[in-house]
Amino acid sequence: MTRQERGSRVTRRGVIALSGAGAVASLAGCLGSRFGTSDRTIDADALAEVVSGDAPTVPETLPVDIRPSFIDRQRSIAESDLSAVPAPFDRGEVPNGVIRTRLNDAFESATDSIDRIDEAETPYTRLTRANTARSRAHYVWAAWQAITGSLSREDLDGAIPAIEDAIAEFTARWSYVGDDPVRAVVVHHEIETEIRGARNWITSRGRRPPRNSGTALAVADRAEDNERARTNVDVASYVFDRFDRLDEPTDQRSRFEDVRERLRDRLRDQRASLPTRTVEDPTTLIDRDVGETAGVRAVADLGSEARYRTTAALEPDDSPSLARDIHGAANAVVYARAFDSLRARIEGGDDISVESAADVAALRTAAIDAVETARDTDRGTPLVRAMLPRYTSGMARTDTRLERQSGDVSVQSIAVDAIEYVVAAAICRALVPVCETAGTLLLDS
Repeated sequence: MTRQERGSRVTRRGVIALSGAGAVASLAGCLGSRFGTSDRTIDADALAEVVSGDAPTVPETLPVDIRPSFIDRQRSIAESDLSAVPAPFDRGEVPNGVIRTRLNDAFESATDSIDRIDEAETPYTRLTRANTARSRAHYVWAAWQAITGSLSREDLDGAIPAIEDAIAEFTARWSYVGDDPVRAVVVHHEIETEIRGARNWITSRGRRPPRNSGTALAVADRAEDNERARTNVDVASYVFDRFDRLDEPTDQRSRFEDVRERLRDRLRDQRASLPTRTVEDPTTLIDRDVGETAGVRAVADLGSEARYRTTAALEPDDSPSLARDIHGAANAVVYARAFDSLRARIEGGDDISVESAADVAALRTAAIDAVETARDTDRGTPLVRAMLPRYTSGMARTDTRLERQSGDVSVQSIAVDAIEYVVAAAICRALVPVCETAGTLLLDS
């Protein structure tokens, strides 16, 4: 699982993205009075032309030397599990059609992840695919073992103490070391996330819905959760060992604690100026007479997200979280800055409305420019590289939705889609100065 996936939250924009074009059109109808009641449409071919050029890619990275041998080790574990099962399964091997379909889907997912490991752009994303293959392959292996009577849920429950011991052994030797505090906060954020993931997978906080404990799929679920936890520990240990190779490593804990509190102070100061989580009428956020354009709706989305993320960043957390807290606080500041700057732009007279394919093209171009500027910056670099990918994935989804339109498409519907471009541009413009400020705090504390 990537850093982006682990840290994601389904926002209102995400709900729209996941719902498909039909839901978007329905939502646009519901918001008709706000986006305007015009019957104007945009030709789908014109929209397809707008998104014909590739959006910029921002692969996830980690400022640690991840060697091919470690990635190959995860690949080898996956291949070993798959070689021990007669997959893909037929009716004779797995009579139950539901179980057979699930296992063959998991087998295909694992083999696809293995095949695509070397296609990934960075060592970190290659490792992510190898880890996915490892957990999926173990799911298939465990299900087959359960079918043949060689593995039970009780066996897997009995393996959990060993995983807990591995977590405890690692955390006992791990510390917030690093020579460069900015690079260190990125690396330790990854380590904290892996440990948090390991603990969640072996506890009730794991996100998997329960199945009947006696089925092969229930056994496979538990086995995959255990394997994910083992993988999390392996990655945390490897990353720390590769990072902790300094003659005189510096403990950054006190520095991290100081920066976390200073960022939290900023969050407390900005909280009062943010809107509530639910904004019934986005135009009330703008100090001038303007309709609910794509830009105004984007202001409301950014403000609501800033409120949510600020609240979350100020909540106590009992897991190892110093670096995660700094990332979370910086993330909240990014949203708040984007909210303030976009609101000021609209109050200054720019409606940011969508009436034509040319308007969509302009918003998409602005978003691409903002992404590329952030990607190519040398300001606050390690933090920018760590945070930027999570802010750009929505653009590709929007491109896909617009590309799949047909016939004459309601302007209202397209305005809903175009919000994603406005949000992405505002966030990416805010990201670099916020990361530069956080980096300065880390260096100067």
